[in-house]
Amino acid sequence: MTQNDGCTAIREAVSAELDGEVAPVGRAEVARHLQGCAACERFVDDLAALARRTRVGAADRVPDLTASIMAQVATPPPSPSSSVRSARRRRDVRALVALAGVAQLILALPMLLGLLGPDLHLGRDLGAAQVAIGVGLVFAAVQPRRSVGLLPVVAVVAAASVVAATIDVATGAASLAAELTHLAELVGVAALWALSRQLPPEMRPVESRPRLRVGAV
Repeated sequence: MTQNDGCTAIREAVSAELDGEVAPVGRAEVARHLQGCAACERFVDDLAALARRTRVGAADRVPDLTASIMAQVATPPPSPSSSVRSARRRRDVRALVALAGVAQLILALPMLLGLLGPDLHLGRDLGAAQVAIGVGLVFAAVQPRRSVGLLPVVAVVAAASVVAATIDVATGAASLAAELTHLAELVGVAALWALSRQLPPEMRPVESRPRLRVGAV
């Protein structure tokens, strides 16, 4: 057996020993060969280092998805009829959101043209705000996933308008009929809320993933 053949057998024996397999050469013969073969000794050291890195290295941490997976498994898939009904309700709500947006745009025209209110500049500023709300409602009707982000803005504006209108009516600064225009804002808020609640999972905003802490291994 040549020196090359002897090295090959020794290296196969060392590899088999690390893998828990039966070695073709005994340990005593491997030890004798390593004492006189620097190349095989380096091979054994490199192989042992590689084995330590692959077997001792820690696996990457992953988020615990057990709860979400079990929830999906436990929840039965919706029936085709219920999916059709949900799609119809969502379509009706989208139409209501669009209608509220168009109403806002129509109500804003007199303000922008200076036909309402004693102060032309203030009236146009209020009209611009009404236009922004109307455009936002129409945009949410076209792209329902935007309703989630638009809802807080429209809700705050509508709440502030209703409070101000109530104070004006109570103090006699405005008539109840003049303040009924804010009903479109309230309808828009209710429609946006209903639309955001009816969005299917694939149309809802992506939730932020939990951050993974990198700890010492």
